[in-house]
Amino acid sequence: MGTEEEIRRGCSLARDPVQAAREFYDAVSQPHGAGLVVFFCAPSFDLDDLAAALAERFGDTLLIGCTTAGEIGPDGYVEGAITGFSLPATECCAASEMISGLSDFQISRGHDAAEAAIASLAGRSSAPVDPETTFALLLSDGISTNQEVLIASLQGRMANLQMLGGSAGDDMRYNQTCIYHQGRFHPDAALLTLIKTSRPFRIYRCQHFFGSDTKMVVTQADPVTRIVSEINAEPAGQEYARIVGLRVDQLSPARFAESPVMVRVGGEYHARSIQRINEDGSLTFYCAIDEGVVLTLARRQDIVENLDTFFAKVRGEMGPPELVIGFDCVLRSLEAEHRQTKHKLSRILSANNVIGFGTYGEHYRAMHVTQTFTAVVFGRTGAA
Repeated sequence: MGTEEEIRRGCSLARDPVQAAREFYDAVSQPHGAGLVVFFCAPSFDLDDLAAALAERFGDTLLIGCTTAGEIGPDGYVEGAITGFSLPATECCAASEMISGLSDFQISRGHDAAEAAIASLAGRSSAPVDPETTFALLLSDGISTNQEVLIASLQGRMANLQMLGGSAGDDMRYNQTCIYHQGRFHPDAALLTLIKTSRPFRIYRCQHFFGSDTKMVVTQADPVTRIVSEINAEPAGQEYARIVGLRVDQLSPARFAESPVMVRVGGEYHARSIQRINEDGSLTFYCAIDEGVVLTLARRQDIVENLDTFFAKVRGEMGPPELVIGFDCVLRSLEAEHRQTKHKLSRILSANNVIGFGTYGEHYRAMHVTQTFTAVVFGRTGAA
């Protein structure tokens, strides 16, 4: 452990939750106190034991986190780990509000949470809460189908603050994902955290898919469950398989990761990734979907080249990153595994000080997106 105050990053691969909590604490503990500690952990831990061990170690420090579909540590992609970072109290002030019961979410609760977080942060800081120094970090239940409504309700009361984050995971079991707040893991919940910092920061999005000329129309869907039954008036799974040149029995998460569909919003293409094919041949999506939506088959750029170019741009604009909080769609790592390039992505992530996790969807400003890498990049103190 060093003596100077700085952003600290850490990771533990220990399977025992008490040991993992101790090793993580030792890596990220600040000598004069942390303004915020954030962690991302594998769902394979005994979460009750991990929560108790973390609460004992960190005490009254504001500690937030969530379960994942893979972690990103100081050395890149890891699995079965707890990873995270701390921001020193001398340069960071933060406030969190939890929103429980997302399965029965009402817009007013999002409004209330946003306003409460802003009021709480304003009460702790002598300077105004403004978009030059403050951003919003949102962690949410990854199997909820209410992310779009949640994000819209929060953004409407965010006073021009930029927001990003990710949907928690459970290693693609789609059973239960959890948010950590005030010493416990909570399912069916979201956590809004406002972070005010004296460091320069900027929000980015990286996407290696682009629109093509191949179009299709959703002709039957249930927007509540995000299930599409028909595309082009044909069974959805069968028609999608035909368009991408596969048999239905060849459809898998890895295939969906390589051939997503996209929608055009505000002049830009955004992925509407497919989560799985169901027994009846319908398709379940990660994002909002409805009848009449025109989908575009994506064309792909090499994911390694794309990420390398992205970070070259980041360094050109902000200098070498001191910390990158990264929200990486789980489908990106699946594609990298399928193409045997995950080790190359890991080197790029490690070289740019990324800490993050594999998500079930990314929150970027006012949108819930998929198959992207979204990030907050922190530059050096005093940098322009």
